[in-house]
Amino acid sequence: MISFSHVTKEFETETGVITVYRDFSMEIEDGEFVVLTGESGCGKSTLLKMILKETEPQSGVIKVDGQDLSGIRRGQIPFYRRGIGVVFQDFKLIQDETVYDNLVAAILATGGSYKEAEKKIINVLTMLGIDYLHKRFPREMSGGEQQKVCLARAIINNPKILLVDEPTGNLDPASTMEINRLLEVINGQGVTVVMATHDIKAAQKKGRRRINLDEARRSYRSLEKTPED
Repeated sequence: MISFSHVTKEFETETGVITVYRDFSMEIEDGEFVVLTGESGCGKSTLLKMILKETEPQSGVIKVDGQDLSGIRRGQIPFYRRGIGVVFQDFKLIQDETVYDNLVAAILATGGSYKEAEKKIINVLTMLGIDYLHKRFPREMSGGEQQKVCLARAIINNPKILLVDEPTGNLDPASTMEINRLLEVINGQGVTVVMATHDIKAAQKKGRRRINLDEARRSYRSLEKTPED
């Protein structure tokens, strides 16, 4: 379970302090598919970054699998993140390496070995239907294909949680539909999916729970939008 209890998150800007969340509480059950919606600046990306422990709240408690994130020391953060997969809007693939080598890098970065890499990569590429891409470089693929590879990278180490930040923002309708289908496949395997998106249709799909973060915003002290979204 992921839980936020009375969380307040603020950012300092040149024009003042922006309060993204004030006394915010929320729970996400294991295995849920949760879609975060709201206008730019409402805190979708900020919420994902707090779960990933990339940014800290000013107050309140965030727990993942019962672990209070405030108690995780800096040196322990990489080990904590091994249980979380992340998909970005802008792919972040290594441009001069093939799909296979991008996935090997993801395995090695979390303590895996070359010995186990091949089996893992074959399994995940086959599951996502993109085994034919293993020798291609990112520049040789469409946006939809690159995002599928990003999904493969995110789940290659069998995470319990998948954080997805605007995965279809730069994709055509057909690719958007396919990415949503693959996310459902991943969620069907018991992975908790938390997705931030402006795509209301994605939020309305059966089996997903929508959380509108516009309703969670509290007490802005500035008209500036948070740079996190």
